[in-house]
Amino acid sequence: MPKIAEEVRAARRYQIIGAALACFARAGYHATTMADVAAQAGVSKGTPYLYFESKEALFLALHEEWDCGVADRVNAAIAALPEAGRRSPRRILHAVAAAVAAHVMEETETCRVLMEARALAAHEPAIAAAVRAADNRTHEQVESLIAAGVAAGEWPAGTDPALAARLFTAGLYGLMAQWHLAPGSFSWLEAAAALAGSPDPAGSGTAPVWEPASLRGAGR
Repeated sequence: MPKIAEEVRAARRYQIIGAALACFARAGYHATTMADVAAQAGVSKGTPYLYFESKEALFLALHEEWDCGVADRVNAAIAALPEAGRRSPRRILHAVAAAVAAHVMEETETCRVLMEARALAAHEPAIAAAVRAADNRTHEQVESLIAAGVAAGEWPAGTDPALAARLFTAGLYGLMAQWHLAPGSFSWLEAAAALAGSPDPAGSGTAPVWEPASLRGAGR
């Protein structure tokens, strides 16, 4: 396929995803139709089907875009740490929490729409599979990080890394839910920092390589 055609197709795909976001934000997943998405995008009714086979596929694409955005931001935050910080699991967790907070504040509408994913997962198998896979990747990454932090003395010796990882991610999801119910009611950055706990000033741990997974209950 010629490069120009690829660029046009990519731009149209992005346009349709943006239209879907607007529709989901306005009416919710179940009330939105592919015809609504087409109208929002200003294209014919059949055009969205050239890019996505169903509304569910569109929602999953939005879900994936959120994951990619979070991963990019987390990577950048960790790369920006000084060398000592990159050796400290606790400082890396702080960077992860701050990156997620920044992404939620910048992509508020997407995050709010994708908070619905967890409710949809009860009845939509494909969405359930996507949420479950993302959760598993996130928990594995955070658990590995906290385990390294326990070994480095940055968490108490009796800390259960698996439980601590679940509490951390559950805390993030809870903050997302509260933020969307009462925007601006708290400082996301301060709340995320508190959730990650006090960073080790020495930064003397040996952190595992972080391979970002989505920290979402949610969007792009």
